[in-house]
Amino acid sequence: MKLAFKRTLAEMKEVLLDPEAMGPDPVYEVFTDLGDHFWVNKTILATGRYGKEYPKTFGHYHNHDVDEVYYVFEGEGVLLLQKRDASEVLLVRAKTGDRLVIQPEWGHSWSNIGDKPLVLLDNWSTPHSPTDYAKIEKMAGMAYYLIEEDGEPTAVADKNYPKMPKPVWVTSADYQTRLG
Repeated sequence: MKLAFKRTLAEMKEVLLDPEAMGPDPVYEVFTDLGDHFWVNKTILATGRYGKEYPKTFGHYHNHDVDEVYYVFEGEGVLLLQKRDASEVLLVRAKTGDRLVIQPEWGHSWSNIGDKPLVLLDNWSTPHSPTDYAKIEKMAGMAYYLIEEDGEPTAVADKNYPKMPKPVWVTSADYQTRLG
C-alpha cells in the first residue's frame, strides 16, 4: 500500500462552509496498491470539525460511464450524492460493513460524522482529471455542507446552488433498494 495523495486543509478551504475554520490537517489521505483484486483505493478521513463542519472529501463527478463501488471498512459517514442535472440530492448514512454503488450521473462526497477515522475502500481505477472536480470547485463545494447541530449531522445549503432541491436522508439499505 502506498500513499497516492493527501488533501490538506489549505486545499480544502475553497469547499468549506467557513474557509477560515481550523481543524485536522490533512483532511484525508488516499492510498493505492492495496494488493487486492477488487479494491483499488483506501481513503482515510480525519476526525474532528472545521468550525461545525465535518471532515469531508472534496467531491467530484465522474466523466466515465462506469459505476463506482464503496465499502465502509471502518467508521460512520454520510455520502452526499447530487445528480449532475441538479434534480436530486441524497444524504446516505453509512456505517462499517456498508457497500454502496454510485452511478455515473451522481456527484459525490463523503463526510466523517464519527469519533474515529472513516476508512473507505473503493474500486475506482481510472485516474481523476481536473474536469471531475471543476463543477464542485466552481460552486465552492457540493450542494450542501454537513455540520453538527445538537449532536446530529445537519445539511446546510450552499448558496451557490440556488435551485437545488431539499436533500433526502436515507439509510444505506434504502439507498441500495432505490438502485434496484
